[in-house]
Amino acid sequence: MSNAILLASLYPNPVARAAQRAAMLAQALNSRRMEFLSVIPPAEQESGDLKHVSLARCMNDVKTASANALIRFGMRCSATFEFGSLFESTIRRAGQAAPGLIAVAWQSHPWWPVLHNFNLMRDLSRSCLCPTLLVRQEAQRPYRHAVFASDFSCESLETLKVAARLLPGVRITIVHTYKVPGEGHMRTAGVRNDAIDACRQTFEREVKTAYARTLEELKPESSKLTLALLPRPTGLSVTNYVNAVGADLVILSGSQRWLVDEWCWQSRARDLIGKTASDLLMITTTRRT
Repeated sequence: MSNAILLASLYPNPVARAAQRAAMLAQALNSRRMEFLSVIPPAEQESGDLKHVSLARCMNDVKTASANALIRFGMRCSATFEFGSLFESTIRRAGQAAPGLIAVAWQSHPWWPVLHNFNLMRDLSRSCLCPTLLVRQEAQRPYRHAVFASDFSCESLETLKVAARLLPGVRITIVHTYKVPGEGHMRTAGVRNDAIDACRQTFEREVKTAYARTLEELKPESSKLTLALLPRPTGLSVTNYVNAVGADLVILSGSQRWLVDEWCWQSRARDLIGKTASDLLMITTTRRT
């Protein structure tokens, strides 16, 4: 990975946690360049004195974080400071620098933090077509276990390819939730359990065949992949699975869907974010026209 990692932050949100995580990822990818983009919102510009105080504090935070990245991980850091919108400034800088990854710390919000952070991550990923990492946890060690909910579509496969490249040494579990088509009607009609189980086994064989094709496509990275099947309705969900296994990263495919599918996907993603504490990596591989 030759391109720098772009670390975007909005004052006064702390930058140290996201900077440490970005440095860990850069080191694993044999990259030595990080760029800090620190943005001060319009509310901090109302007074000239307040503007200078905010800028000085922002610069001090970045200086501390970049010094830590240099000493601990050997990163060569640069910094840009702007006043305005975090989203607009990040889009503009990403267009100029073409980073290999955009890292953003979890942003505080007085009313809807989950919605605010999800929208920010989604919009950056889709606008820049650049993997976007939303950091929530303290980076005590490199990522070990990532979870990706896949439907085995072409978009899912492309997302996995990018994720495997960005996460060397990280175990990736592909989670597939499913239900036997027409199971409820079959049970109402009195179909025997062994017949329903036979349908379920047939469906699982189809999923495992799709998984085998995925492994073939992702060689040699396929050795880091595992499959978890979550039959429904059983109370199991991707959210419960992430919490049960203690995954430290959740991978999301940001590829845009048709209207109803898009609404359902956003609802599930926000629910997952609200009920887990893992970091989030959104990867958008195509832009729908």
